[in-house]
Amino acid sequence: MLEQKEMTLQEATQLYLESLIAVGRSSRTIYTYSKDCEQMLAFFGPDKKLVNILPAHVAKFYQSDALLKVAKNGKERSPRTVNKTKMVFKCLLNWAREQGYIETLPLPKKKVSQANSSPTSEEKDL
Repeated sequence: MLEQKEMTLQEATQLYLESLIAVGRSSRTIYTYSKDCEQMLAFFGPDKKLVNILPAHVAKFYQSDALLKVAKNGKERSPRTVNKTKMVFKCLLNWAREQGYIETLPLPKKKVSQANSSPTSEEKDL
């Protein structure tokens, strides 16, 4: 096992995909997850150390063209595709934490939606 300081995103991605093969995930799942991982690697770079990925970096990835647009033609990816890539990234990070490569998940805190933050009728009267 590599030490935390040495584990890069590329190494973690490779080991994560190998772990999915070991537990019997289908070749189609491995293929699609590897494509999701390519988007992560394109944004962060293969040599980015896992311990150096912060919630702010992940938040930027979630808003980046690397995630939201198709590289070849610039068309927007569907929300379903974007959400799947986010799910794969979270699974990779959870796996890395379980393996001891990172101590905490560098996930951004969820923002309160505009619909939930609109003033109530009582607040409007103030």
